[in-house]
Amino acid sequence: MSAKLLLSAQELRLVTDPAWILTKNSIVRKVVEMFSGLCDEWREMLDSPTEPKISRGEQYKGLPWVMLDYPRVFGKEDVMAVRTMFWWGHGFSVTLHLKGEFLRTYLPVILDRRAALEDAGFMPGTAEDEWEHEHTPGTWEDMGTRPFLKLSVNVGFDKWNKAPEILTEKFTALVQILVANR
Repeated sequence: MSAKLLLSAQELRLVTDPAWILTKNSIVRKVVEMFSGLCDEWREMLDSPTEPKISRGEQYKGLPWVMLDYPRVFGKEDVMAVRTMFWWGHGFSVTLHLKGEFLRTYLPVILDRRAALEDAGFMPGTAEDEWEHEHTPGTWEDMGTRPFLKLSVNVGFDKWNKAPEILTEKFTALVQILVANR
C-alpha cells in the first residue's frame, strides 16, 4: 500500500471515534437553526423582494461552512447581497457585496456613512476575486477602484453565545445603507 494511503496515529484515532464527526454535525445544525431564526427577524427589519437563502457545504478551502444570503440579487453584471457566513475554524462574518448598478447606487451612501460602518467594525476587502470569502481588510481609499465592493466584519467564535444579537447589529448597520436610497 502506498505510504500516502496509510493513516497517521491521529487519523486512526479520529476514524475510530464517531463522536467528533457527530459533534461537528450538531454544530452545523445549530448554525443552520441560528441562521433560520435570523431570516425571520431580518425579513421583518428589511422589506426585500428577495427570499433568504441558507446554503451549506463541506469544502470551502477544505472546511465546513454555512451561508445566509439576504437580501440577495446575483445577476451577471449587477450584484447586491448581504452574506452572513459561518466558516469552521474561522468564525462568523457579515459581508455587503455590491457590483454594477448596485455599486454605483450605494457607493456614495457608504462613503457618507463610513464612520458608522467603521464603528460597527466593517472594513473594505482587498480580494481580487469577488467570490473569495476570506476577508483581508483593505483601505477606504481603494473603494470604487474595482468592479465590485465588499465590506466585511468578522465575529469570532468566542462570541458564540451572543452571535445572533451581534450578527443582527452588523446586519442592521448594513440595512441603514440599503434603505438610504429608497
